Amino acid sequence: MDIESLLSPQDSPRNGSTPPSRPVAGKRKPKAAKPKAPGSTSPSSQSLIPPNALAQNPVSPPLQHAAQSPLMTGSISSRRLGAEAVSDSNRSARQGSTPGMDTLADLASMQHHQHATRANAGGLRSTEIYDNQASTNGSSIAGVHGSLPGRGTLDHTAADAPPPANPMRTLASKALSEADSQAVVQHMTYLSGNQYAYLSHVELINLLHRGFRSHLRQNATPRTYELLPDLRSARKAMDACFAVGEQLWIDWLEDEQLLATTFEECIAVMETCHQAVQEEPASTALWLLCANWTTSLYAAATLDSAAIDAVEPTHNINGWSEEDQTMAEEICTRQMLMDVWARGAGATRWRMDESHLLWDPYTRLRLHDLAQSPSPEGVDEMQAHFQERLLTPHTTWDQTFQMFSNFISLYKNQSYEDIMAAVNQQCAATNAIYRTREIREVAFKRAQQGGDRETLHRTVYEYIEWEVTQNRRKHAFVFELVDVLYQRALLSFPADTELWEGYVMFLTEETVLHQRRDIDLLPVVDRSTRHCPWSGSLWSQYLLAAERERIPFPNIGQIKHKATSTGLLDAGGLAEILQVYVAWCSILRRRAFQAESTDEDLDVAEVGIRSAIEDMQRLGEAKLGGGYHGDPEYRLERIYIRYLTQSGNWHTARESWKGLVSFRGDSHLFWLRYYMWEMHAWGKISYSENTTSAPRSPRPSEATKVLRAGVKRSNLDNPEALIGILQVHCEDYEDATEIQSASVQIWKARIALSKRRQKAAIEAYEAAQTQAMQEVQTLKQETSTDSAIGFATSKRKRDHEAVETESEGAAKRSRVNEVEGRADEDEGNQVESSQVKRDRENATIIVKNLPKDTTQKRVQQYFKDCGTINSLLLSDDEFSQTINATIEFASVEDSLTAQTKDKKSFDGREINIQEGSGSTVWATNFPPTADEQWIRETFGEAGEIVDIRLPSLKANTHRRFCYIQFKAADQALKAIKLDGKTLDTGHKLVAKISAPKQRTERKDAIHEGREVYVANLDWEITEAGLQEVFSKYGTVERTRIPTHVSGRSKGHAFVTFSNKEEAQAALDLHNTKLKRRIMMVEIADEKKAGPKRQAVTITRENHRTTASPSPDVAMANNDEGKAASTIPPTQDEANSIPAEIKARTIALLNVPDTVNDARIRALAESYGPLVKVALRTDHAGAIVEFKHVGDAGKAALGLDGHEIIPGRHLSVGSVGDLMKQKAEKKYDKLSSSNNSQKPIPKVTQSAVPIRRPQQLGSRGRGRGGRAVLPSISKASAKTTEKQDGAANPTEVHEAGGKSNADFKAMFASEKGNA
Repeated sequence: MDIESLLSPQDSPRNGSTPPSRPVAGKRKPKAAKPKAPGSTSPSSQSLIPPNALAQNPVSPPLQHAAQSPLMTGSISSRRLGAEAVSDSNRSARQGSTPGMDTLADLASMQHHQHATRANAGGLRSTEIYDNQASTNGSSIAGVHGSLPGRGTLDHTAADAPPPANPMRTLASKALSEADSQAVVQHMTYLSGNQYAYLSHVELINLLHRGFRSHLRQNATPRTYELLPDLRSARKAMDACFAVGEQLWIDWLEDEQLLATTFEECIAVMETCHQAVQEEPASTALWLLCANWTTSLYAAATLDSAAIDAVEPTHNINGWSEEDQTMAEEICTRQMLMDVWARGAGATRWRMDESHLLWDPYTRLRLHDLAQSPSPEGVDEMQAHFQERLLTPHTTWDQTFQMFSNFISLYKNQSYEDIMAAVNQQCAATNAIYRTREIREVAFKRAQQGGDRETLHRTVYEYIEWEVTQNRRKHAFVFELVDVLYQRALLSFPADTELWEGYVMFLTEETVLHQRRDIDLLPVVDRSTRHCPWSGSLWSQYLLAAERERIPFPNIGQIKHKATSTGLLDAGGLAEILQVYVAWCSILRRRAFQAESTDEDLDVAEVGIRSAIEDMQRLGEAKLGGGYHGDPEYRLERIYIRYLTQSGNWHTARESWKGLVSFRGDSHLFWLRYYMWEMHAWGKISYSENTTSAPRSPRPSEATKVLRAGVKRSNLDNPEALIGILQVHCEDYEDATEIQSASVQIWKARIALSKRRQKAAIEAYEAAQTQAMQEVQTLKQETSTDSAIGFATSKRKRDHEAVETESEGAAKRSRVNEVEGRADEDEGNQVESSQVKRDRENATIIVKNLPKDTTQKRVQQYFKDCGTINSLLLSDDEFSQTINATIEFASVEDSLTAQTKDKKSFDGREINIQEGSGSTVWATNFPPTADEQWIRETFGEAGEIVDIRLPSLKANTHRRFCYIQFKAADQALKAIKLDGKTLDTGHKLVAKISAPKQRTERKDAIHEGREVYVANLDWEITEAGLQEVFSKYGTVERTRIPTHVSGRSKGHAFVTFSNKEEAQAALDLHNTKLKRRIMMVEIADEKKAGPKRQAVTITRENHRTTASPSPDVAMANNDEGKAASTIPPTQDEANSIPAEIKARTIALLNVPDTVNDARIRALAESYGPLVKVALRTDHAGAIVEFKHVGDAGKAALGLDGHEIIPGRHLSVGSVGDLMKQKAEKKYDKLSSSNNSQKPIPKVTQSAVPIRRPQQLGSRGRGRGGRAVLPSISKASAKTTEKQDGAANPTEVHEAGGKSNADFKAMFASEKGNA
């Protein structure tokens, strides 16, 4: 039974028949409807609810003055009279019908109108609607500014909305260009058939307004604008359908204020002003227009400018007739003026940014009146007025406090100190509230002024998210600030659905969960649906809010009608429409079973729910065709089943469940819901004593049938769940026969399920295998070159490789460390990339005049709200006995925010903040061995150095520059005078003022693509021979063949050409044979070039040739791209063995990544001649090979614990120990989220225990941490004896039990013998 058949002519109540009855459990007697207590609503809801329904409804407190004002009374009364007239006419037309049948008739009218609207609403769901209104963010509608009109939504249904602006008869205006004139005609034509096209309304109004302003710039009279009637008509048409918006309201009011001449026109402008501020209660701009216009009217009415010397009129109104002047004197009173300013100040009280624009003039008016007629009561009221303001956070609190101070000194001077001290103490919490929000207010204002909508959108959301999460128990949460923040955000993004939903949900939470009684939610959701009429979520909240406020049911029906009749919901999709229907049908069901409901209420609910289901089906089929199968969650059907269940109509409810099986039968959740309903029905029927609708049943057979039917489904998504429930259900409720029957079905179902799962697993396995094979083939193609290189590398083995017990383990560690090294390299590259983007100089501030006892943590807490702090340094100011702080923020914006604290109080002292730009010097080309002390001594004469930053060598060990930060910019200017100075070492020093923005992009052979990588190179080829081969393809600038420490080629090379084209041409040599091996040639990249985080220095006078290096040393040298000597082997050292090389090699651990290999070499050479120094920043250390074993031992003792830079001490271990370490990690940013947590250390050091290198002549490691000489083989003993000529193998072997003192004495004797 649908609503049309219910109300067809033969069944119409007017023909004397009654609606067909439905099978119910019992007949309900009509009950007299009890009066419902109306909730508190605002004047915006007075037009929404007929006066007879809410005769006792009070006006909300914020707008009481508006209702009492004579200017507002007329407009409100006219709306109320209009609503009442419509209501009376409807009642008289249906006098023979009962109230319930009236509702059915209204529903039928709505339904027929809705179908007709959608049938002709092709334009309503046009491309414009879909493209511009379906989005949920503010950027979806370009140029939208404003909020919702204060009149109720029900005033503007599709049936009673005024028609849009008619197309102009003639379009002749010099104020518009030809293109604008054509656009006006197009918009008017389109709106004549599509009155809900939002953007067309906005564009039309803006075009006509722009023409009006152009007309005024021609010094023409405002009323002579030819298109003025069309502009007014366009504005009224948009106001009837949508929210006008703040900016459009401002244009509207300013235009009408220019046009008003007679007193009647001035009063009309006044009413328009009041309408605007009702719709935008948080807009200070609109309140100022309204208040200033009222002031101008009052000035014109009194003809006494001295009477309003506290506020300057904005308009000079004159030319009134005597009658107008008399009326003005009666209406435009002083009380009216004060009421308007008071309402404006009250409505914007919690706007911290602009509330003073209204409160200050209002206060001046009150002070003027008090001065004219002072009284003790007036003084007390004024004092309370000031104290209320001082307890409200706002930007001009200091000025307000000064005004209050002047007031108290004038009127209560005898109690001045007591009053001011008490108020100052009371306002401490208010000032704290403002200080915590000051940074965000600055960011909000900056984003508004910047004009970047995305930045503003992000700033607004971050501000709101922070505000709503403030701690309520600590009184950090302020409801009024959150409320006004939402309203401010909606002024900027009025069509942001997500923002409106957040605002509505926030107010709902405060009302329902936190029991706030001063929230009027209904006008807010009304405004939200005017702004976002395509949002089903907002419409559903509107319906629920109306039900909760006990709004009369006919008015709730009109809200639903408004939501579904315009076609705008279609733009959001079926999901949006469904949300409205779900809320509506839920209201119908709940209303039907209230204590005071009648049988007619039941009829209304059934008809409404079924009509909603049918309407959704029609809409779905119209949009999706035959593929539409209803809501996946079948929410409307479940509401209908719930309605039937409450009515006792079990049979119809069961049939409804069965009707859903064909579409929802593959979901186990559907069967569970169906089963639970059957169990509920069985319980109600079986245990109800008065039931007559069905016989009692000892077993829930219908529920069993449901479970068995669900288990039979072959495509059920989760059959295991139903199988388990069926088994338990039968055991609990059924007899033996049914249990056995179910057991057979369960057994078969499990077998079928096992086969089904097995088949699915096989298919998944085959699919995975196919995909894996495809990936393998792709990988083979991509890595064919790398495989050949790996094969060539694996062939490089030495003939005399020593066999050691840890060789295999070392080789495995080598592979693992190689992988870790690559990961660390990537990390280093990322660090370097992030550092390039940093703007230290412009993101740094210098804070002066801090107290002497200031700590770093206190400074960090003070600036934590400004942004992320990267670094913070404190320095003493010897002259002023204060502390200076140099703070680097993560961005320039954060540093600008921090500068807003200039001249503010810090622990009782006024601090000075200045920019840090221009105080940093960039220096380079200094000696490689220069350390921080050298830099301070060289540049210290220019001024006080605050910080020295050396670059990390992780990504590139060849970097040699530094940043020197001085205390002031003038000191940096003195320092750059050293630019070009020739040092004693021959280096020409470079010193410039740091300018990060002037950095140039990196340019080298690899990045320019003019370097080729040659793999599988013959071992005997030389750089000269390789250059000769490649020179026929172009100019070869450089040829480099990396070698091992022994001087042997690594089997690959790099050839650099003069340009990219020549390098591409050289690829012709790929897969060609050179001597005994086939070369592989390709363009070099950073991976093949090898990381530049390793620097190897080989001393030419002390080089060695090792036939078989030790595994640890080989592991350290197994990286490509290192600069090494190509000195051929010498016969004198051909007998060196890996154990000896290992014995005279030490590893330095915990080496900072800012220390280069030159400094390591200079440090180690003081203990003896070196063979090799390998800097390993990827492992936070270095490998040093000495020429003599004794020197290695002395260095191990001397360098262990050496402070290489302030606060960093070296440790000495083996190469294996070094390879276990990871690269140094730094934390660039100071934590500001939690003041209680400990500061993050600058460097993370390894926790691996440090072991001293093994020395010749020891058995192993002693106890108690002492270093004992390791055992030595005969060959090693011979080598030692040959070199030193002192000890024989036996003597050295016996030395294993000696102490460190004996060991030092031995080294001393060796040195003396040498």
